[in-house]
Order: sequence, then structure tokens, then C-alpha cells
Amino acid sequence: MSYSDLLEPRNEVLSEQGIEGIIDLANLDKPKKKALETNPKRFFELTYPTADIQRVISLLNERFTKEGNTPGLFLFEGLKGTGKSHLLLLIYHLLNSPSEARKWLDRYDLECSIPEGIISVVNKFTDLPLRSIWDFLFERLGKKGGSGREVQPGLKEMEEVLGHNKVFLIFDELEQGIRVLRDGPPKAQNIAFLQMLSEWGNRENKVTLFASIYSDQEEPGSTLKRVPCCKVQFSQAEDRNKVVLHRLFSNYLDFDPKKADGVIESYANAWRPYIKELDRYRGVMMDSFPFNPDVMELLLERVPARGGFQNVRGALGFLANMVKLTHKKVDLITASHASLFGKEVTTRLADLDVSGDLINKAKANLDDLKDQPFAEAIASATLLYTLTGTGKTLGASKEDLVRNVLSPGDDINDFEATLMGFQKLASHFWYGEGRYYFDPEENPDAKVEYRCLSVDKEKAKVLLRDIWKDEVFRDTNSVIYSDSQTTKDAISTLDKGRLRFILSPRRLKPEERHDLYFGIEARNQVILLEPKDSTFDLNKNPDLLKWACRQLAAKELESFTPDADRKASYQKIFKEDRKYCIEAIKKAGLIFIHWEKFGSDSNEDRIEEETVSGIMKDDVQKLLSQHLFPIQLFEEHLKSRMTDLISKTVKEVDQEYKGTLGFPIPTYQALTKALRNLCKYRIITISHTRGNFCGEDPPLSEPELIDSIIGPPFDVGIKVVIKPEGRKSKKKNQSKRLKLN
Repeated sequence: MSYSDLLEPRNEVLSEQGIEGIIDLANLDKPKKKALETNPKRFFELTYPTADIQRVISLLNERFTKEGNTPGLFLFEGLKGTGKSHLLLLIYHLLNSPSEARKWLDRYDLECSIPEGIISVVNKFTDLPLRSIWDFLFERLGKKGGSGREVQPGLKEMEEVLGHNKVFLIFDELEQGIRVLRDGPPKAQNIAFLQMLSEWGNRENKVTLFASIYSDQEEPGSTLKRVPCCKVQFSQAEDRNKVVLHRLFSNYLDFDPKKADGVIESYANAWRPYIKELDRYRGVMMDSFPFNPDVMELLLERVPARGGFQNVRGALGFLANMVKLTHKKVDLITASHASLFGKEVTTRLADLDVSGDLINKAKANLDDLKDQPFAEAIASATLLYTLTGTGKTLGASKEDLVRNVLSPGDDINDFEATLMGFQKLASHFWYGEGRYYFDPEENPDAKVEYRCLSVDKEKAKVLLRDIWKDEVFRDTNSVIYSDSQTTKDAISTLDKGRLRFILSPRRLKPEERHDLYFGIEARNQVILLEPKDSTFDLNKNPDLLKWACRQLAAKELESFTPDADRKASYQKIFKEDRKYCIEAIKKAGLIFIHWEKFGSDSNEDRIEEETVSGIMKDDVQKLLSQHLFPIQLFEEHLKSRMTDLISKTVKEVDQEYKGTLGFPIPTYQALTKALRNLCKYRIITISHTRGNFCGEDPPLSEPELIDSIIGPPFDVGIKVVIKPEGRKSKKKNQSKRLKLN
């Protein structure tokens, strides 16, 4: 069902030309073809008797039918689009179209007896500014006033000019007419003349002044308000709704609101979990049906508060266009139906965004996200709230968007996801102080977020590997594990005389570890490090990948923009996301895969997972040299293999330790230092062309020591007991005392 099953749009609403939304009193002098202002029958047909109208009509009736003082000044105060001009035109037709006026008055059971022969003088001051109001009045009355006089005419002269005639002065935009006058005598004289006419009108009914102004805080309102008058401020919101609905729907006066109960209840049920004070809101839905009350507030209150639509179509024309777009499709018109994809809508909205910049940016954001559910509705509603709001009312709250986007049967999860998508990806969509809004200023974070969607994920993974190696582990020569063969190929290019580090992005399976170490040269120098967090995977962690993509996007955007502030914003995002990556990798921690035995296959392998108290290369080296494989452990291990060492060069022994998994891992000079100590303790002899050394630290350089041969100690018949000072092994099986026979 659509609302047009209950309310019938008027033909002009659905016509190609659309509704004429603004009353222009200038058309009374130079009427446009088919102008509403010059067609009293049609005008009365479209006029709803609001409380303000009924009050004015009642006072006019009293003015000409009863004795006593009645106001001669009717001051219509309000912003553009509130109905001032319509009420002035009503006064004109009550006076000048008595037969049509009588039909309308009878229909609504109203009484207004206005004597025949009253002269009407109409002026719209924005179209015809006046240097002196009295000259204009004299001209319209066919009298000679004598232009260029020093002061305005007095009461006696005006009585002579009018004679037995009565006059209705209908002045639209009077405030604008006074504002353009030069300060000093010209402005003061015109204000004084208006005051004189108003006071005269309070004493007798020969002159009745009807004037529209924006505010009584400016002239002439600030002066005229001191005169007893009928002041109309168009504050009846319910009447405004009825005026609009009567103007748009031909059967509105005959419409039974209870017929919309089912529609309103279905929407209320859909919104109930997400909206506070729903019962209060339901109460006003009936008064604005088929429009959501929010739409009426935005178009009939906020738009006039901003100065109104500047073209001739006005707020009423905007609402009529929404009816034209939706009358066969929906059962409730909301702000989301002011679609950004509608050319007519954006043309009208351009009155509130003269440059069109914000509209274009909002449309661009919508184009980026148009495939998301509710994208068009969210963007359209948010823009309408943005363009019609100011200060604290700028933009829409989440409840506002729920009321204007969600229909019965819609999935709130889709709505939430799309709204979050706009926050993250729409570069001009902002959220602040509980409200969503579009802003011409670019949201750099959203710009980066959107650009990162197109970043190559493989490039992001490369960046993560570089961050881990360069900034976290701090070893540019370390290798990130990818697969066994590729990793072995990379390791084989590194210096085999030093420790070589493999960083695995995840925990490896036993068979992967076995395959990785199978066939590697100097494999006891290859240090495999895996994440301590068993769930961590550098290549698949969604947060890390997102932060890496954002860094690449921020870097790219920074390179494109010449604006210094934007560059700074992108640099800040780059640094923040890089920091997040570093912290996440550090948090994952490291474990060292300590081989105790390398078997024929992974089932025979034995390893220990040793936790690294740190994340950098230096932390790993400290673990190896000071805690797991100190020099004392090498001494014990070498002593246990004495028969295998004799007659071998130090270089051969060094290569054996570097190549055998399960042996202590030689860190910087750890093996040669242990051999020097064994020589010093008379456990071995170090033979070199420079001499044979036993019982002392061989006075050889490291290259000379490497070329030396290991032999049995001298004086083998002497019993030697050595107690190394300050040397206690942390291994349970390490001897506390060394003995030789």
C-alpha cells in the first residue's frame, strides 16, 4: 500500500511544472500566466483557515460591524516561508473578490463583513522600493502630494486626501523597504508616517494597514509594535502542517486520520527498540501523515530559520516534489526520500548550498558506497539534516536516521553496517557530539580508509614484513618465513659464519620446521623465531593488514596533495597506524625453537620452545649467549667430547658446532673462548706454528687460533685440580669441579 491510497495528490503537484510554492504579491500588478495570485477561486480553494487566519478575519469583521476601538494595524511577523504573503493576499481577495470570498467563508462557517468601496493599495517593497510612502499612496489614490517636501504629510492633510473613502494598505516586505532608506530624515519621516497611519486607524476605520515584517526588533517593527495592533507570528505548528497537507492533497479535509493507524503502528513497532519517547513521537505522526514529522520540521521550521529557499519554489514546492517522487512507492515520506540521485531534489537543495560544493561532495561519497544497503537513504537524510541545521542542530542523530531510514521489515544490522561504512569510508561524512553530518572539509581518516580498500594486499604484507624486520626486530638481514624452499634459498645467501635469523609470521607445524632445516649449511647458526601468541599470524591478522593498507594509502595521498595541512594529517595517520602495527607485533612476542635433536623425520625431532624476554635481535642474542648457551656450557660440552676433538683444528670443531643441531649454538666467539679456557685449565693443548700452549690462554689472535690444532694436555702424569672462580653453570648436569689425572 502507498499513502496515495488514502490521500490524493492534487493535479498540479504531479504535473511537470509542479506546484507554485510561493505567493508573490507583485503578480497582482503584472500577473504571470495562470498565476495563483490572480485566480481568487483557485486561491480560496487552496487556502486552509488556520487559527491565525480565523483571528484576523474575526477582528476585521468586528472592525466594520461593531462599535468600539479595533486595531487598525495588522502586523504579520515571521521568517521567509511562514505564510505572511499568503495572509496578505487573503486580505486582498476578501476585499476584491467578494463572491468567491463568501463561498470560502461559508464553507468554514466564518463571518467577515467588509463594506464595498474600500480601496486597496498593494506594494511589495522588494520589487518596488519607495523613497516616500506618502508619494506612492497619493499616486495610487489619484491625488497630488507634492514630491520633494521637507516633512511627511500630517493627519489633517491625509483626511483631506481620503475624504469619505476607506483604504486597505497591504505592504509586503515592509522592513526591506525601510532598510534601504538612508539613515536620517528620509527613514525617520517614513517611519513616522506609518506610525501616524496606524494610530489614525485605531481611532477610526478609514485606514487599515496590513504589513509583513521579519522581526519587530528592527524598524519599522520596533516602532509599530508600540501601537495597539493585531500581531500574527505564525507559531501554530499544527496549523502549518494542515496548510501544507491541504495544499498538496485534494481530499485532505475529508480524510479520516484513523485510516493511517495501521501504517503508523507498523513504523512505531519497527522503531520501538531504538527510539526513546516513541509514544510522544507517535502522537505527532498523525498530524503530519503522510510525511514523517521530521520532514515537516526540517522544511517548515528549519529552512525558514535559515532564510528560506531563495528561488520561487520554496519549502512547499520541495514537499510537493517529494510527493511527486514517492506517491506510488511508499506509505510514509521521510527525509531519506529527498534523494541525492534526484536532479530536481539537488537543484532545490542548491538554494541552501549556493556553491553546490557540499552537495557534490555528498554525492561523491554516496557514489563510492551506493552498493551498500541503505546508502542512498542515509546519505540523503543526513544531507537534508545538514543543510537545514545550524550549530547544535547541524546534522542528524542516530535516532533521527532510524526514523527516516528504517521501514517495517528492514534489518537494523544492515543499517548499522552501512552507517559505520559512511563513518569509515566517506571522506566528507563526519560524526561529532552525537550527530552525523556532511562537511566540505575532508575527513582525512575516512579518505585514507576508503583509499586503503584499493591497496594491494600483497604490498601490505611486504610492508608488515619490513616493519617487523627493520623496526621491531631491528635486523634488516633477517628472513621472514614464507615456505621452506624460498626461506632456505634466502638464508643460503647470508654469511654462514654468523647467526642467521628466521622470523616466522605464525607457529610452524613440526614437518615445516623439519623441512626448513633439512639440508641447510651451518644450520645450528640458523635461529628460528616464532610468535609466542599461538593464534598470531602476521599474514592473516585483519587489524595488521588494515593498518598496513592505511599506511600505504596515507603515503600515497600525502604525495598527491599540495596542501600542507592535509599532508600533516596524512603523516599523522601514517605514524599512528605504524605505531599500532609495531605494538601488535611486539604484543605477539617471540619464542626460540631450540633443537635438542634433529631426527630422520619430524616424528623423531625433539625441540624446546624457549620464551624470549623481548622482541629485538639483541634480546635473542642475550638469551642465547647468557642463558641458554653460556661459555661454561660449551666447556662442559667440549669436555664430554674430548676423544672427538683431539687432532682436529679449531676451525673443524667450529664448523661441526655450527652445523650440528642439538649442539650448543655458538654465539660471538663463544666456542673459541671455551677452548681458550680449557687450554688454560690444562684440559687441552693448543698447537700452532708459534708454539704449543697448555696451562695458559694461548697468546694467539682469533685467525691464528682458528688454524690451531687441539691436542691432549702436557704433563699428563700430574694430577691437576682446577676450581674456576665465579663460574657456575646454569645446567643441572654441569660439573662444579674439573679434575684431570
